Amino acid sequence: MECKSDLRRAVILRRDALAPGESAQCSARAAEHLLSLPEVQQAHTVMFFVTFGSEIDTVPMIFRALRDGKRVVAPRADPIRWELTPCQVRDPDCDFVLGAHHIREPAAHCPAIPLDEIEVVIVPAAVWAEDGYRIGYGGGYYDRFLPRLPHAVKIGLGLEVQVVGEVPHQEHDLPVDMLVTDAGVRRFRGSERPSGANQDAQ
Repeated sequence: MECKSDLRRAVILRRDALAPGESAQCSARAAEHLLSLPEVQQAHTVMFFVTFGSEIDTVPMIFRALRDGKRVVAPRADPIRWELTPCQVRDPDCDFVLGAHHIREPAAHCPAIPLDEIEVVIVPAAVWAEDGYRIGYGGGYYDRFLPRLPHAVKIGLGLEVQVVGEVPHQEHDLPVDMLVTDAGVRRFRGSERPSGANQDAQ
């Protein structure tokens, strides 16, 4: 199995190589899969990550969730403590500023939201595995954050070009409950539907 840094580099290059039009189409397909999930439709408070680089475009998803009446939350990064604070976003055009890692995040006026009020958290990754494990970008923010949300549904989101057979992981690493890409939905860990690749893409 390749080491994490080699896998991360290879998959990001593969993602970067997508033409802008193709990436936009893939993001739109993934958005339809994600926002059609009953777990998302029934949730009042949903936490999204905010796109940077060639990542899947979450900003249209955030706008749509707001139009659907969701309370939308996004992470603010603390580069000293290496922690995420979930903050409410009401207007993406006004509420995002460039953060310490050159990623858009909620501005200082956006209120923090208690962790136990987050029902669904959308999780980013550089690399996704077929079993729901992930390789992040090296900061460990979500590795520390996700265990603090034991009752939230954890949904990985990415492009299908980011998915590989398996990734190195340790016992304390947490897989997501399901993974959504432009190809469909994979469910894990005893979800009500049988797990399997791309089952919702048909």
